[in-house]
Amino acid sequence: MSVYNYYYASKDEIEALEQDRLELLNDFKEQLAVFCEHLYVNLDQQSIFQSLNSQTNSAIFFPHYQSNRCEILKTPLSVYLRSKLVEIVKSTATKTVQNLAIQIADSSQKLLCEDFSLRGSTASIAEKLVLRYLFSHLSFDDIEAVPKVPLSRNNQLLAFSEFYLLDHVEKRYTENYHKYKIWDGRAVSLFSSLLFDPKNEYHPFFHLPDLRFLLENNLELITIELFKDESIACWTALLTDGPKYLYTELAYPDDNGLIFEEYVPLNMVCEEVWESLYERYRNKWTSTLKPQIN
Repeated sequence: MSVYNYYYASKDEIEALEQDRLELLNDFKEQLAVFCEHLYVNLDQQSIFQSLNSQTNSAIFFPHYQSNRCEILKTPLSVYLRSKLVEIVKSTATKTVQNLAIQIADSSQKLLCEDFSLRGSTASIAEKLVLRYLFSHLSFDDIEAVPKVPLSRNNQLLAFSEFYLLDHVEKRYTENYHKYKIWDGRAVSLFSSLLFDPKNEYHPFFHLPDLRFLLENNLELITIELFKDESIACWTALLTDGPKYLYTELAYPDDNGLIFEEYVPLNMVCEEVWESLYERYRNKWTSTLKPQIN
């Protein structure tokens, strides 16, 4: 049987830790209330708080501490115990919001596949699911976005924020339910059009970067590897700054077109897709040379 020596927390250390614990609990209670108020979240705040109170209390008054662990950590007992308190508080906040995110993402399975809430990118879907679940918005006309939650002064409670909730709804939905569309001939044709066809200044996609400069006079045909890099840069800009309406990315070139964000991300497509895109680029490049050749 192994024999251990133990360190005990002194009375002064316990009193200081208890003060820290109460401050952490107060921060937690306040931020949980703010989170629920701003996002209309119906959580049993009292039950969550009581559970956290019990866990943190046990962490402080656990009767002893193994010395070999202390030597490994090279940390004073009071510092170690405070870190445990912070860890418990942060973990509770994280799990509380992650459990809510799971419920919201799972609610997608009650919707029909063609439901408007499930159109667009996974980020757009996550936002619409939150709006439906927490605010009962069945239509997305003239409604405000998910409210921003004022951040706590305690950095361990960042989970009680709208961006953390949205991020984890998206993560849960993407990992368990989302199915990307596969690039076909029509998707390749329309994306090539987005990259190379001119658009008037009133077109919703006019402001996005494109690859028309590759067709300028005297510019040599670039390699497929460089073409991939340039295309992915345009794809990234589309994801970041593409036009939206009703919290959903617009289809290109119009309502009868395609929402590219619903397709397998361009940086993950197979070589066959790249070869098709590159072939269209090469054909367009060749056609720009014909007037000069004649």
